[in-house]
Amino acid sequence: MIQTNRSARIVIRAETTEGLPFKIAVRKPFPWPALLGYFESRLIEGFETIESSCYARVGRDHHLKVTYDETRGVLMVTGDGLSRAEARARVTQLFSPQHDGDAIEAALTRSPMLAARIARCPGFRPLGCWSPFELCIRTLIGQQVTVVAARTLLKRLIARCGELTPAAVAGSDLSAIGMPGKRIAAIRGFAAAVARDEVRLDSRSWPDLDRELAALPGFGPWTRAYLAIRLGRDPDAFPDSDIGLLRAAGVATPRELRQLAEAWRPYRGHAATLLWAVPR
Repeated sequence: MIQTNRSARIVIRAETTEGLPFKIAVRKPFPWPALLGYFESRLIEGFETIESSCYARVGRDHHLKVTYDETRGVLMVTGDGLSRAEARARVTQLFSPQHDGDAIEAALTRSPMLAARIARCPGFRPLGCWSPFELCIRTLIGQQVTVVAARTLLKRLIARCGELTPAAVAGSDLSAIGMPGKRIAAIRGFAAAVARDEVRLDSRSWPDLDRELAALPGFGPWTRAYLAIRLGRDPDAFPDSDIGLLRAAGVATPRELRQLAEAWRPYRGHAATLLWAVPR
C-alpha cells in the first residue's frame, strides 16, 4: 500500500514486517559533525534536538534517533512509532546519505573562495528537512532576520499554536508575536492553503510546487530560491539577495554576487550551502 503524507512531500510504502532499528549506508566523505552543526541552529524546537552527535526527532506518536558509525560508514536509526519505510524516507530526505559530490566539488574547487571550504569540509551537501510544511514556515519566519531571531520567533509560534500543523497555524492568533503583520498574514495564508489542499506538499515536482507557492503572498524570489535548494533539491538555485551570502562572498550587492556566481553554474545551490555553513 502506498501512503502519502501531505505535510512531508514523501511517498511511503507501508512495511508491516520491518521496523526499527536499522542502518543506512552512506557515501563518504560524510561530514556528520558539520551537518549536525548546520542543523543545530535551524532546529524545530520541541520536535528536534541534537545532542552527543545524535539527531533526535519526537512527535505525538513516534520518536527517532540517528547516529553515525564512521567506521562502518552507516547511519544507525533507532526509535519507535514509524515503519522502517517512513523512517528511511525521512532520514534520507534530511541527510542525503548517498549524495555523490565528486563532480560538484571538482567544479567548485576552481573558485579559491569555495576550494578552501571544500578542503575544510569535503562531502558537505545541501540539507533537507523532516517536513516540508515545517521548513516553509521556518523559511517565512526567517525572512530578513538572523538565524537566532528566527529560532526565537518559531519557538513563540509553536507555543501559540500548540503544534506545527497546517490547521493549527491557520487557526491561531499570531498577533503580538514579534513579526510584521504582512508576514503573519503570509504564514497563516500559506497554512490555510495547505490545509485546504490548495497547495500540496506531497510528491509534487518542485517546478509545480514552486508555481503554487509563487502565487501566495510572502513567497518571493529569496524564499523560493532557498526552498528550491533544501526542498526542491535544485543544485543551481541561488538566493542572490541573501545577506549571509553577500557577506560570505565579500560583495556588496546582489548584482555583484550574481556575477561572481556565474562561474559556479550549474552548482550555485551547493556553493550557497558552502558559503552559509562552512567557514573559509
